[in-house]
Amino acid sequence: MNIKKNIPNILTLANLFCGLMIIVYAAQLQFNDILYWAIAALLFDFLDGTAARILNVSSEIGKELDSLADVVSFGVAPTIVLFYYWQSVFTGGIAFCAPFAIALFAAFRLAKFNSTEQNNDYFRGLPTPALAFGCFILPQVESSLLWANSTINNIYFVMVFSLLGGFMLVSNFKFFSLKLGSKNKKLNVIRTTYLTTCVLLIVWLHFFGAFLCLLAYIGFSLSFQNRIN
Repeated sequence: MNIKKNIPNILTLANLFCGLMIIVYAAQLQFNDILYWAIAALLFDFLDGTAARILNVSSEIGKELDSLADVVSFGVAPTIVLFYYWQSVFTGGIAFCAPFAIALFAAFRLAKFNSTEQNNDYFRGLPTPALAFGCFILPQVESSLLWANSTINNIYFVMVFSLLGGFMLVSNFKFFSLKLGSKNKKLNVIRTTYLTTCVLLIVWLHFFGAFLCLLAYIGFSLSFQNRIN
């Protein structure tokens, strides 16, 4: 086996492993531990593509494997986290199905991603890791802000967050990538402003600020559609 050629694939499998661990800890209601695995999954997701470019070993197998891993780590895993986190909210009916929309839309979004030509400056539809991070951070928001408990655990919030989040995944809106150094100077300004905003939000509001970073990303992207080309 060519080790160099498979380094990106090994990193992708590490991302997949983290996603599986998130599911295990979610079933045990250990939401604090989930965050560590979520950060690791995001890191491996970034590193596999970076390694493929640096080593110049991109392949169709790697591309497909990456999407399969992302379906688990950023589609199924956040769905399971929300399902167990919100299980006390589901008092009957089919409301318990709402979080599963995220996994379904994530799978469709990743298939769509693989079948279309991509632009280095933006994504069509909300990237799955962005929404997944928002899902993973939600249980921490409640523990850090007691007043948020009634809002986050409201059945209407559950429905809106799950369905609207799923819709954003498969929408045709442009969401800028966070890769600095683009030739698009206006886009670089937007990225820098957004990242600075995120740092301030996290320092000021901690976990709630981290969750607001997702909303800020959506807001920044929707506000500057004409500049994301």
